[in-house]
Amino acid sequence: MSTEPVVADQAKGLKDGRRAIALYLASTALIVAAGLLGPSVVVLTLTNRHPWLPSYWFNTKANDWLASVLIYVAILLGGLGVYLATRALKNGWAPRVDRLVALGIGTTAAISLVPPMASGDVLIYAAYGRIMSLGGNPYTTAPADTIRLGYDPVIAATERPWQGAKSVYGPIATWIQWFASWVGGDSMQLTVWMLQLSVAISIVVTGLLLLKLVGPNLPNRRRVVLLGMANPLILWAVLAGAHNDAIAVMFAVFALVLFRRHVFAAGIMLGVAGCTKLSIGLVGVAMLWSLRADRRRAIFFCLGGAVSMGGLYSIVGLQAFQQARSQTSFISTGTPHKVILSLFDLFLPGALVRTLLAIASWAGLILVAILLSQVFPKSLVPQTHPEDRTPDAIRYTAIYAIAWLVTAMYSLPWYDLIAWIALAAVASSKVDKLMVIRTTMLAIAYVPGRDPNARQVAASLSDSLEWFSARLRDTICPAIELGVLIGLIIWARRGGARWWPYDWPKRKAKAVTEKASAH
Repeated sequence: MSTEPVVADQAKGLKDGRRAIALYLASTALIVAAGLLGPSVVVLTLTNRHPWLPSYWFNTKANDWLASVLIYVAILLGGLGVYLATRALKNGWAPRVDRLVALGIGTTAAISLVPPMASGDVLIYAAYGRIMSLGGNPYTTAPADTIRLGYDPVIAATERPWQGAKSVYGPIATWIQWFASWVGGDSMQLTVWMLQLSVAISIVVTGLLLLKLVGPNLPNRRRVVLLGMANPLILWAVLAGAHNDAIAVMFAVFALVLFRRHVFAAGIMLGVAGCTKLSIGLVGVAMLWSLRADRRRAIFFCLGGAVSMGGLYSIVGLQAFQQARSQTSFISTGTPHKVILSLFDLFLPGALVRTLLAIASWAGLILVAILLSQVFPKSLVPQTHPEDRTPDAIRYTAIYAIAWLVTAMYSLPWYDLIAWIALAAVASSKVDKLMVIRTTMLAIAYVPGRDPNARQVAASLSDSLEWFSARLRDTICPAIELGVLIGLIIWARRGGARWWPYDWPKRKAKAVTEKASAH
């Protein structure tokens, strides 16, 4: 047997791998460059600055198109880098794992040293922490309520569309926000950097936990780092915006580590994750499904989750949980659902259309999950003992996360984090490429990413950029997202997946027929 094809693949893998690393670094450099340019349509304005403390920037008053194009290119290069990395690993590329970990930590550190970008969410996080540090309750008090009582430099810096919003985050997230405010005081810059630091630490810790899960297998460890910790799409979508999804995911992965031997403790830790952001509960569904054949352990797992969530939410009050549930009827721009809503809203009641879309989304999630579960690649996490269901839990987490993302009415770029973390710990497949396309397009669609009616943005956002970014978000992105959904379905069907693989109706019918024949 000739070794020439193998050698050729290895050479191609090495070439792709070097290009991937270069693109990871280039993407990070462009993100950092945009941040260093200072406040713009992309970069947030942080008040009460301490010059020698992070975040760092220059007040260049960057042109809106310059700042946006830097990030457009950064995202495209990052997406291409992830695609090349997956292809290189498949062809035998074998970089040193410690160098990849250093790459992940280094790029994470670099982005965390410049101001947050694209989304103004972190400003509202800071405001919630400030409200709590002043003795208020962010679940019952909006920033606008505090502003009316008097000027506060942190709360006043929140962007106008969100000033009337009460917190929808769990108590763990709120306490982290309070701690950031306690450290930062009346400086929005320092408060926000503390929040950025919490996200950066969470991403690195999550990557290290994943390495522990996949064990000593080197090819698996390389995939975990390149698609998880060092992934430039994650670093842009989650870290550059300082989104607290990273904290929830870190606790969820910690729960998966505990899941191997201590299901009750895993339930407690998953409850902590849910008390950061409620949507992380889909990891709990995956873990519970993997225990479906072991009722005793499933009960212990549920008890653990109930103890931690019940206990933590009881401290802050039921209104916190009610606020977290309030987003379930929202529809985000960039999804096909928004296009359908805009179309049918012209001649049908909006409430009816939303209800029908919600039903269709849930049905779609279930159907896509059924299809993917039949053909999805195996987990890279080894089974350490006969009762260990962690490999199944990781695999089902990836399946449910992807099914949820491609069918959800409300989907934003940073929501993709949980899918990428789980996907990093399963074997390579065409799903990698489809997820690269989805996350890249959705991330681009949310640049500049801030409401043009916000006070800080309106002065610099040109009509041409506003029109261009709006078309990306409301036209091109929904088409691409729909294409990814169709691509997943076609891939699963070609792999042999059936719409309804369970044959119990046939077996029941057969039993009835046999019984009738006997009589």
